[in-house]
Amino acid sequence: MTAVPPPSHASFPIPGDVLDLLFLDARSSTRWSDRPVSSETLRAVHELVRWAPSANNSSPLRLVVAESEHAREIVMEHANPGNRLKLDRAPLILVAASDPRYHEHLEVTAPGRPGLYEVLESRPDARAITAHDSAWLQIGFLIVALRAAGLEVRPMAGFDHGGLCRALLGDRAWYPELILAVGYPAEDGDHGAGERHGRPDWDATTLEL
Repeated sequence: MTAVPPPSHASFPIPGDVLDLLFLDARSSTRWSDRPVSSETLRAVHELVRWAPSANNSSPLRLVVAESEHAREIVMEHANPGNRLKLDRAPLILVAASDPRYHEHLEVTAPGRPGLYEVLESRPDARAITAHDSAWLQIGFLIVALRAAGLEVRPMAGFDHGGLCRALLGDRAWYPELILAVGYPAEDGDHGAGERHGRPDWDATTLEL
């Protein structure tokens, strides 16, 4: 397995083993333990993620917890063939969606701003862009929070977005952005993700002006 050069843990105010859990040791698993993921754990994760940043506090991320066999089958039916077995193995399937009608919750996210609902209601195209961009920002925090709960996550964008939207969400305005296969690490330590390859370093990805 490719060794991951550790950053200077001394640069961070949290313990090094926590950094390892969130970033260096975490993998996009295809194998998990049979241990179920409890509703209490998901609610605890959500309690953290709902405070993640979003444009103008829009908070458009929505989650579908596909617990029933029927819901799981719908998700797998609309996934790309190469992703179906991975989803079938996962103890939990989440669908992360964006809600372009996020402005219906302004009494929570932006209280005391009269007239804002009417402004946003008149701009559906702008709302859709905000919902997509900010939901993806929140999804990043969701993955980190799931890892912090001791879970491993495999994000999948390979699926029929429109088909899954119609089959799973019905009349809801939510739009599926990403499928997450979630579970606790396999007891034998085999995550199924293969050898870990490198990543571009600071010099290759950063412009200092």
